[in-house]
Amino acid sequence: GPQEAEVVAVVIDQRTQNPVVLLRGKRDHRQLAMSIGAAEATGIAVPLQGVTPPRPLTHDLFLKLFGQLKVTLTRVVITDLREDIYYATVHLSGSGGDLTLDSRPSDAIALALRAKVPVLVEERVFDKGSAEPRPYI
Repeated sequence: GPQEAEVVAVVIDQRTQNPVVLLRGKRDHRQLAMSIGAAEATGIAVPLQGVTPPRPLTHDLFLKLFGQLKVTLTRVVITDLREDIYYATVHLSGSGGDLTLDSRPSDAIALALRAKVPVLVEERVFDKGSAEPRPYI
């Protein structure tokens, strides 16, 4: 099954000059590096650094909307890596029941950090991925 991962940092890959989000499994300490875009890097780095922007960013707006709708983000899961593309789901809970939505991993991570919910990574993603970043698509 999936293991919880720590979002370690957002860094610049020295080879490609692209932003990369680094994840580390809490159970076995395997690392995963995902190349992301500049806007996505900001969306993750802001809460990771504990910064509160003067105006809400997109992910802040979504969490506020969830709250108004009485929906709670419970966890996010990095589910797969196929043809150099990472896949993720966000898991929501509300009065109407549970809901799972497809998401870009960068958006899922940005939401999870703000909501302080677990980021889980399926074992197959750690198996297929590596500490070397894959291209951002």
